[in-house]
Amino acid sequence: MVPGPAARRFPWGRRRSRDQRADDAVVGLVAGVLAGRAEALVVVLGAGEDLTARLRAAGPRWQVLHSDATPAERLVDLALAGRADVIVDVSDGEQRLRRFHATFFHLAAGGAYVVAGAAGELGPAPGPLGAFLAECWASDPKPLRAGKRSLPESRRIAVRMHVTCRAEDGQLVLSHDLPDVRVKLDEPQTNSYLARAGGPHRVLSVLEAGTPPDARVITEGPEQREPAMDRPVSGAAISLRDYRDVVVDVEQTVMTDRVVLADSFRHHQWQRLVTRRIADVAPRFGVPVTPVPADLPRLEGTYLHLDNEFRGHFGHLMTEVVSRMWSWPAALDVDPDVRVLVGAARKRPEIAPWEYDFYEACGIPRERIIRIDGQVRVERLLSGTPMFSNPNYVHPRIVETWDRIGDTLAAGADDRPRPARIFVGRRIRKRACTNAGEVETLFRDHGFEVVHPEDHPLGEQVAMFRAAHVVAGYAGSGMFTTAFVPHPQRLILLGSAAYTPRNEVLIAAVRRHRIDSVVSLPDEDDVQSPFRVDLEREGPYLRSVLASL
Repeated sequence: MVPGPAARRFPWGRRRSRDQRADDAVVGLVAGVLAGRAEALVVVLGAGEDLTARLRAAGPRWQVLHSDATPAERLVDLALAGRADVIVDVSDGEQRLRRFHATFFHLAAGGAYVVAGAAGELGPAPGPLGAFLAECWASDPKPLRAGKRSLPESRRIAVRMHVTCRAEDGQLVLSHDLPDVRVKLDEPQTNSYLARAGGPHRVLSVLEAGTPPDARVITEGPEQREPAMDRPVSGAAISLRDYRDVVVDVEQTVMTDRVVLADSFRHHQWQRLVTRRIADVAPRFGVPVTPVPADLPRLEGTYLHLDNEFRGHFGHLMTEVVSRMWSWPAALDVDPDVRVLVGAARKRPEIAPWEYDFYEACGIPRERIIRIDGQVRVERLLSGTPMFSNPNYVHPRIVETWDRIGDTLAAGADDRPRPARIFVGRRIRKRACTNAGEVETLFRDHGFEVVHPEDHPLGEQVAMFRAAHVVAGYAGSGMFTTAFVPHPQRLILLGSAAYTPRNEVLIAAVRRHRIDSVVSLPDEDDVQSPFRVDLEREGPYLRSVLASL
């Protein structure tokens, strides 16, 4: 029988009635949470346009936002909106857990995160979100802290210690008690945030990424490391940003009252943005390790941010500070009286004489360098994107900085003969070669002079590297001075298979150096592991490289 009009309409009418009842329950719950509050921020996630309209009608003075944007766009959207009093998620299944991780900590402390129709997540047969929450609450209680904890462990700790939930009228309602959760933004998100905020912060200039250099400058033996050292180099646009009245902490951290800015992260292209001053609570959310007081000391004037997490370490200066030295001339154009801001490092609180010498070679007088020991609020902070970030990218125009610094340093060295072949030794125990004497004897037999750059002034180090036809040594910061060698050079690296940073490869990709890398087995499965150059296993490859010189 052909169904009549009423029969055809009935299923639609019944579904609409059921959806309306579900929305009634959510609207009633939100109204109860916000009872007595005229103004509030309510966010609706997912396909909830009708629910959004009903919430606006229920609270004429509530700010009700509907977001069905991508996670990256939503992060900026909600960071701009401010901490939400209520977030309503109308998704189901796997989306509930993904949205929880991506959105929950946009919620203000004490607010309500309402997962519509999800009370069953607390039942005997929970979905992915309920199972995750149960796993967290069954874990051992631990305090939040920054450090080497994995992201899954950090998330479990945040939920275990700071998140509560209940079922109410068919809905799952979660809350947390963390008062100062901040959103972590990468480079594109930081620039978008500044452009859309319309406040005092702004992007002053952007240098486009250009064509990344080719990393196929390395040959490894007797085996290749993973991931491949010659994988493609990423592109990166370079920005100069102008911040007003921001919080600056030691170890490179820059924050507004709502976000942790991209300038805080050494590896700002990584999916997980990590800094030692921020304890993770979710993939793009964290809490300052040191609570930020309302009455911070204030630095008046203009400062250029040149701090890094490991200030005072030569390798980190060569990669993470030098890569931002392009911003010093740009900062002088903005304000001729600009000063440089750095922080006290954990192991090296005082600025060493060699650091001052290096800054002066970059054109920065030592009286312009201001060191902070903790959090301050800065009237005006200029900050530039690094042109170099291991292991992802190097911008081709970094050679302008390398040439300027290298020429200045080399000009201070004596004019004298220097060896054509040098081997850069290593004295520290981290990543030590345990048979260094045997290895260095082999290199001496092939005409190399063993040198320790730290025994020489900075200018002599640059002159020594520039004079050599071949530079060999242990992989690491001792080899980074090859950045100041303007002509293509032959390099020989010795390191373990566990040591996967590719600073030397990025340098060589720009400078067109040629690298032969001798890969040994590590003593431990750790990037900092000691290793031994096995002259039976690696010897044939190493001797073939030496014979080719």
